Amino acid sequence: MFRKLLVAALACVLAVVAFVFVDRKADAAAAGVSVTAAQATNGTTTLTYRATVLKAGSIREITVAIPAGTTGRITSINGTVSSVTRTVLRWRPTRVTNVAVGAHLAIPMYGIRLPAGGPWTLGFKSMGTANQVITSGAGVLQPLRSYTPQVAVVASNPIPAQTTNLIYQATVTSAGTLAAVRMQLPTDATGPYTTINGTLTVSAGYATWKPKAPLNVAAGARLGIPVNGVKLSRYGGTMTFSVSATTSTGTVLTTGSTTRTFIAPPAAMPAVAADAFAGVPTGCPQTWPTTTAENAKPGTGDWVIPAAMNGTITAYLTKVSASCGDTVDLKVSSGNNVSVVAYRMGYYAGLGAREVWRQDNVPTVTQPKETIGGTTPDGKPLNMVSAANWTKTLSIPVDKSWTPGTYLIKISDGTQATYAPLTVRDDTGAKHDLLIQQATATWQAYNGFGGRSFYTSLASGSGRLTFDRPYDEGQGSGQYLALEQGLVFWAESKGLDVTYWTDNDLDQYGGQLKSRAGTLFLPGHDEYYSLRMRAAISQAIAQGVNIANLGANTAYRLITFTDESRRSWDIDRYTDGYNSTTWRYQGDAYASQPLLGADYVCAVTAGTLTTTGSWLFKGVPMGTKLPGFIAGEVDNVWPGLYKQPGQTTLVSGTATCHTNGRAAPMDTTVYTAPSGARVLNASTFAYGCFLVRRCPSNWAVPEPDAASQQAVATMIANVTEWVSGGTITVPANTTAAKVRVAVPKQKLATSTQP
Repeated sequence: MFRKLLVAALACVLAVVAFVFVDRKADAAAAGVSVTAAQATNGTTTLTYRATVLKAGSIREITVAIPAGTTGRITSINGTVSSVTRTVLRWRPTRVTNVAVGAHLAIPMYGIRLPAGGPWTLGFKSMGTANQVITSGAGVLQPLRSYTPQVAVVASNPIPAQTTNLIYQATVTSAGTLAAVRMQLPTDATGPYTTINGTLTVSAGYATWKPKAPLNVAAGARLGIPVNGVKLSRYGGTMTFSVSATTSTGTVLTTGSTTRTFIAPPAAMPAVAADAFAGVPTGCPQTWPTTTAENAKPGTGDWVIPAAMNGTITAYLTKVSASCGDTVDLKVSSGNNVSVVAYRMGYYAGLGAREVWRQDNVPTVTQPKETIGGTTPDGKPLNMVSAANWTKTLSIPVDKSWTPGTYLIKISDGTQATYAPLTVRDDTGAKHDLLIQQATATWQAYNGFGGRSFYTSLASGSGRLTFDRPYDEGQGSGQYLALEQGLVFWAESKGLDVTYWTDNDLDQYGGQLKSRAGTLFLPGHDEYYSLRMRAAISQAIAQGVNIANLGANTAYRLITFTDESRRSWDIDRYTDGYNSTTWRYQGDAYASQPLLGADYVCAVTAGTLTTTGSWLFKGVPMGTKLPGFIAGEVDNVWPGLYKQPGQTTLVSGTATCHTNGRAAPMDTTVYTAPSGARVLNASTFAYGCFLVRRCPSNWAVPEPDAASQQAVATMIANVTEWVSGGTITVPANTTAAKVRVAVPKQKLATSTQP
């Protein structure tokens, strides 16, 4: 007990002595005692005590104070270290050490682990062999500053597909002699790489910089290593960059990482000339009836082909679209006499169509088998299925009775029947409030007539698709009945000033968009775009034309029409399989998101959308469930892709990807372009089919009920009024237009490819 008390008392005395080793302030000042700390690579701290000798002599020992709470295995050099108390250490030299007045002492203590807190006043006392005080005083130890790597990467031109200079920055956390700095390069970047004040070697995605001569760096020093001439990949995104600085023996002086986002702005598009409208042909009207007047004419349900009449009869037209004064040839394969009836699709009191033209008892033949062939310039197979070898069955004159619109030509022998779709343009030069586009290029990509489509397989799928063949989907209508009729039916039921054209027309007449309409509606599945098509959309937005993309996966794949007839188009499936067919393969600047607001995720099984307080749902109670509305394919906002300034997300939801079973996010987005054009990206296929309560039979979609149809009709009215900036007023009908005929549900070809 006495011993413990003595030790405790001694500790207190020594602690006091540590602060008052000498009585005279002048001597203490002359000693010039200082205590500094440095962090070692193993995480411990080295304290170095320094003092000036005041009396000559031979050193017997040096005692130093340490902060209370200090731990660690403490060592030194040129002497031995022992503990006097918990706060005092004794250092004794291993050999005779004679010092003269004015000499400078420096005693390092290694392996110290300092407590929290500080600053601390620590005493220093050196005793001679003659029991004289050689020097004595106290110094202030500031808390050890802990440095973090603070890695950063500065880019002079952070644009994908362009060249930039990078500066890799990091803070030295441990002092030492710098021999090399290893830096992670941007993903898929290329050189040439240059630097300054050292050499640069590049390997496996890293650049290593070595100084011309070893550099001594202190903890806290800031490194800045330039890597110039970095050619960034055409793909951007958020990338990770690590930096590690080491000595020649591999001791780490600093290491850490950071992230940096490289975003590509929208790609520049070529200008699309606004060609003058051709004169109105003789016998064609200068103006056409209003939508209301047209739909007041008698409608009919005879246009419907019952499922029982599906069969082997097939047909196609030699034009995708036409205008008053044109003649369109029809080619039918049957062998029986048929009736050919043209129906204009619309509302017509819920019957959905009006008969415009017919010819009965038309003789037909069984046409020869379609051909499969074609090669790329370097001899690779195109696998194009074509029925161009069929003979003409009859010619159809498109005259003044053909009010512009979407048409289904019904060919029937009384037992079997099929459709051939046609869009009739208004080429008078009149500007309409709304233009609805038909996704003809996409219909053709999914068309499996003759056993081949783009999606048949990677090896045997078609690299060239032609309109010279019937559609095997939609009873010959392509994807019109499954995805697009609903939008036509709704717009005409509301009496909107609407006109129509196709993908092919966007390619041919895209420069006229501003003259044709104030607002453009893109349909549910408008995936395949040529350069002229994309350029025309981009140019139209810049000119103030509003765009509502009422689908998803739009402008996703890049095609090239083979000639000015636009009867066929090519798609590159050889460079990198399905990857090289996409617009985004050209680089992030060509993704759909920079143009329309969101980008493709995947094909999905149906998800439920829940309404919110957004203006999109004005008139629909908040919290309303729309089962199956997130359907077909979906888009969402990708964080690594360009977002238009001011872009917002109106509503989000999820569905399940077909390919991997994971949750797929869906974002409906809007933005206003500098031109004032408003752009909406719906990011789901379901608007069209919900408007007629008839979604594809192979979708995992609950049959839309009347309440869901009404909710979607209200939503599309809100979209129309917002995107048009109020220039289109949708009549405030409280009841959604009802279809009065029973149309068979269509099976829609889908893709499991990315």
